[in-house]
Amino acid sequence: MKETVGKEVAEAEFERFAEAMDLDLDPDYMSQEDREGFEKHKRRVTREIMRGSLIVNDDGEAVYTPWKSTTKHKDPITFHERTGHTVSTMDQSKKSQQARQTYGMMAEMCRVHPSIFSSMVGTDIKVCEALFALLMD
Repeated sequence: MKETVGKEVAEAEFERFAEAMDLDLDPDYMSQEDREGFEKHKRRVTREIMRGSLIVNDDGEAVYTPWKSTTKHKDPITFHERTGHTVSTMDQSKKSQQARQTYGMMAEMCRVHPSIFSSMVGTDIKVCEALFALLMD
């Protein structure tokens, strides 16, 4: 995909998202492993902002529109701030079903059916998982 937004604008939008979602992104309080994970997620998110497939709405929520040709779901997906109900969604699956738990929490957070995420491919699911990881930290 071609870039439609400059890197500085994308980084400013990422910061606006982080502020609105009250994300603690101070690297001084992250372990080396956490810093590496954060940087990876941030790169994915800012890259999609630059491509135009991810926007930050007026409420500071990330809105991602899947674009891979092999992903069936093409409607925008809004990543709302997590709630206690988001986390309690894990109780609906067995402990050994970690993927089901993750996609269930993502679905609750985004107010979509879990199958939306389980049928995504490549970049689409990686971006959604990165947003989820940032919001769940």
